[in-house]
Amino acid sequence: MGIDDRGGGGPAVTPPVETGRVLVFRHGQLGDMVVALPAMWVVRQQWPQAQLTLLCDVHPGRKYVLGSEVFRGAGLFDRIEHYEVPEASEGSVRKAARRLSLLVRLRTGGYGTAVYLAPSIRRPEQVSRDVRFFRLAGVRRIYGAGFFPPVPSKQPGQAFCAAGHEADLLLARLAADGLPVPAPGRGSLELGLGAIETAEVDGWLQPLPSDGGRRWLGVGPGSKMPAKRWPLERFGAVMQALIKKHDVWPVVFGGPEDRAAGEQLLAACGRGHNAAGRLGVRACALALRRCALYLGNDTGTMHLAAAAGVPCVGVYSARDWPGAWYPYGVPQQVFRTEIECEGCYLEECVQRQNECLTRITVAQVLAGCESILRGLSIAPTDAHSSSH
Repeated sequence: MGIDDRGGGGPAVTPPVETGRVLVFRHGQLGDMVVALPAMWVVRQQWPQAQLTLLCDVHPGRKYVLGSEVFRGAGLFDRIEHYEVPEASEGSVRKAARRLSLLVRLRTGGYGTAVYLAPSIRRPEQVSRDVRFFRLAGVRRIYGAGFFPPVPSKQPGQAFCAAGHEADLLLARLAADGLPVPAPGRGSLELGLGAIETAEVDGWLQPLPSDGGRRWLGVGPGSKMPAKRWPLERFGAVMQALIKKHDVWPVVFGGPEDRAAGEQLLAACGRGHNAAGRLGVRACALALRRCALYLGNDTGTMHLAAAAGVPCVGVYSARDWPGAWYPYGVPQQVFRTEIECEGCYLEECVQRQNECLTRITVAQVLAGCESILRGLSIAPTDAHSSSH
């Protein structure tokens, strides 16, 4: 039953019916939100009569895609509540004022139940702190905070162990509190896309040249983390080879910061569309449904492609454990290098210049793309790269 108002964890029995207000806590960027969809749908299906509010973060002054936008119109939440993440330079008084303001808003909201979907790498002391905060906000029952499946830690001289996908780790936490969950890899990524998104995509396409009926190759060459970026020229080489061999129509996806890279790639290819920075998050997901294949780095757009049901070829750094953020529930080929410095969690790799990524070759990624485009049946798998 989750952690009750006495601070204890109840047995894994059927949770009580909720018809009031339920707070669902999840923070992070677009990819973090998309992979939490299976857990969020479990909550909605468990308590269809409850008023669900999503509590998530915003970063003032930063050009992040607001991850919560993916839920607007999805039929999941009745309300979205944001809290501002302070800058590192912000003073302690200002930070305390922000926390107090959020506390007052939550108490006023009258939430008797909270579902805690913080990332799986949350430290025990952080979880305890968050639980205390929700208690002060008047929350009596908390689901998802009493049990965290173990995640791997890098051991010297040993390869980083594979572990569950973040989506399935969140589901396991809800299952421990008595909520029925789907089998690993089978959670719902439904986004409830419809007429609004269709009109936006049609409006974007209207002035563009025809694709001639060709299959779309979705490409996501960017990432806000430099440590996740496979070299741009290698994306270009794969795209040009796929055009030559399979006559695909490349479509570049991403944020406004990826538009220039998209223009460079498409100029070299001599064809394609550049959707980077031109579509909202939900319209982007709808456009991705038109792709026969998506090729990209480990980004939120990759997870949107998986939510759209598109087979994915992913080029992954070794900063995290294998499997944590792979495309969820779709046919895939994932390339990731086993390297002695894996598990670094770096946002920018200065010392080794993204060696884990540069070891992954154009030939490997091209072969992975071709295997999907040729219609082979591919189960979700991890195609590790160990080339030097």
